[in-house]
Amino acid sequence: MIAGTQSQDEVIQSSKTNRPFKQLLLLALAIILVYLALPTLSQWYASVPDVDGKNLVIAPVLRGDLVREASVSGKVVAANAPKLFSSETGKITLLAKPGEAVELGQLVARLSSPELDAEIKQQESTLEQLNINASRGLLEDKEAQLELESQMNAALSSLNVARREQQRAEIAFGKQILSEVDWMKSQDTLTDAQRFYRHAKKRGELARERLTFETRHREFLVKKQQLILDELKRRHQALAITAPLSGVVGNWLVAQKNTVAANSEIMTIVDLSEYEAELSVPEFYADDLGLGLTVMMKVGGADVSGEIIAISPEIKDNLVKVRATIKAEKTMALRQNQRINARIEFEKKTDVLMVKRGAFIGALGGKFAYKVGEDNQGRKIAISTGISSLDYIELTFGLKEGEQVIISDYQDFSASEQINISY
Repeated sequence: MIAGTQSQDEVIQSSKTNRPFKQLLLLALAIILVYLALPTLSQWYASVPDVDGKNLVIAPVLRGDLVREASVSGKVVAANAPKLFSSETGKITLLAKPGEAVELGQLVARLSSPELDAEIKQQESTLEQLNINASRGLLEDKEAQLELESQMNAALSSLNVARREQQRAEIAFGKQILSEVDWMKSQDTLTDAQRFYRHAKKRGELARERLTFETRHREFLVKKQQLILDELKRRHQALAITAPLSGVVGNWLVAQKNTVAANSEIMTIVDLSEYEAELSVPEFYADDLGLGLTVMMKVGGADVSGEIIAISPEIKDNLVKVRATIKAEKTMALRQNQRINARIEFEKKTDVLMVKRGAFIGALGGKFAYKVGEDNQGRKIAISTGISSLDYIELTFGLKEGEQVIISDYQDFSASEQINISY
């Protein structure tokens, strides 16, 4: 008979009696673990704050064209508004009042200058004296010319006499009636007469040249004095100040009957037929300004366009003065100093991602934003931005078209990586 394995078996008691003890032990361990993890769970829950959605502004990421621009204000000014200046020192009499319509060339003011009047009289007297001197010199020249002609005629007569005497001497000497000594003497007399005549002729020619030069010199002095007098008369005519264009008188820049210095501003004449925009641009945009930039303006509720034609080289009160054309219809009513709201377009990009401007740009330096998911949770993500307009800012990294972004201020939760949005 083969022996069984009963001798190797050991009787084990049932574990049912120990089960309640094990359950209590596991429950105790679970309570201890929960207690130990409770601070960590509390900290994690506290790091995800709840934010009321009513206090947030959420905007979608869009794709479209973006224009970098600046919003400025200004006024309508006349394109032509020249200032009139005094040409001399004197007392001013203003003949046209502010707001009065004037025509081109109309007398609007007059200066009185006693000093200029006295100087004109002095120069007229000097001119008259020079004319008298010129007339006297002309008579003296005629007398000198007559004297020279008389001398030349006398020399010519002496030459003729000497020639005849020489001819008689030749005949007499040929007939041996005249001695050789007397014949030679007649030859010498003829030679002297010829020399005197040549000298008289040359003196006449030199005298005529000298008389011509003296005449030109006197004429030059008279002409010079006449030019001085003409200039004084021109200055005297400039005392009558006329309008350089048709328009209206702007402002008086001096008081009536005041004595003004030369080159002082008198008044302005405004041409109301053509207008421009004078805009005040913050100094921040000074480096971006340039001639030819497009300007969109709203004047009297109407939208008009224009372009920059002039930029002031100086900055006053942190503002740069800019002049722009106004391309408006002729039927549009414009008036001097009318207020303007304008947008200067610096740069334009097409097909870019963009989102509405908001306080979020300054909250985290424009490098982070909270993207809102479908679970109403906002998660902090890194972003980068590009150009901005008055309403939108370009997004170059971190977001896609159609995603939602919190664009309001992050001050209450900027330290959190994630927030819960409750409604």
